[in-house]
Amino acid sequence: PKGLQVPNGFATTSTAYRLFLDTDRPEDTWASVECEDGLTRVCHKAAQAPTLREALHRLFEGADTEDHLEMHARTAMARAFVLATPLPEAVRTALAEGYAQLCSEYGPAVDVAVRSSATKEDSGEASFAGQYESFLNISGVPEVVESWKGCAASAFTERAVGYQLSRGMDPLEGAVSVVVMKMVRSDIATSGVM
Repeated sequence: PKGLQVPNGFATTSTAYRLFLDTDRPEDTWASVECEDGLTRVCHKAAQAPTLREALHRLFEGADTEDHLEMHARTAMARAFVLATPLPEAVRTALAEGYAQLCSEYGPAVDVAVRSSATKEDSGEASFAGQYESFLNISGVPEVVESWKGCAASAFTERAVGYQLSRGMDPLEGAVSVVVMKMVRSDIATSGVM
């Protein structure tokens, strides 16, 4: 009634993220992941894990948060593991159906923003909002799927993991929700998050 147009969208919940972490991985899922120098043993141990969650746990086990080169290497491998892991069919289907609904509302191949929101980024113990990725001008189901994985991978940057570990938090305890919403043309309108 006030003329403020709110773009439509949808979200995958923390349940979808946990399903992604806990689904048994197909064999050779992580064969293409390059191990970082000095952490080959850790990398190979992680690559033998049955699930992504267990692989990530093995990558961070015994991590020295004061050793920035080591943390950089561990988190780079963690993101590579996440990006190499296929989405469970239920999550892929939900993304495809949600995107199809947006296309039916706004037109074929609608541009969307794919944004991260984490369950523990603002709490009594910590505040690390804004450390996770957002992807803009995304079009098509394959790009939405890859951006969803990019949002999940952004939970494992050196900054986010180091912050959590240094405060005694487990970076695998929280979860990421991903919001997919129609992209707003900033050249002819204004946009923001509320």
